[in-house]
Amino acid sequence: MIKLKHIVNGVVVSDFEIQVGEFTIGRAKGNSMQLEDGAVSSHHAKLIVERSPYMDSIFDITLEDLGSTNGTYLNGAKVTSKRLSHSDLIKIGTHEFKIYDANSGIGTQTEFYVPDE
Repeated sequence: MIKLKHIVNGVVVSDFEIQVGEFTIGRAKGNSMQLEDGAVSSHHAKLIVERSPYMDSIFDITLEDLGSTNGTYLNGAKVTSKRLSHSDLIKIGTHEFKIYDANSGIGTQTEFYVPDE
């Protein structure tokens, strides 16, 4: 089970289960995760989770900015679309996120396999 860990000021405040498909983040109602933060756009970013075409138990996860005003950051760099790798840190407004596999027993880092291109 893939989860998104929500971190504010270095503290994990919540986590959300993510299914295959799209997971949207923004201020507006209707997003998968709604954030009350003036630095977050109404429809800020989305995660796209797909099963790997090579192995059914592996997921490919892509982060996309949805034309936000303040940008979406991955490991400190502004991105428009980027496939996630192990230990990536996503930043949206004042919020940070990490994705991890809840079944791995290690919830402190990104725990999914992304094959090299």
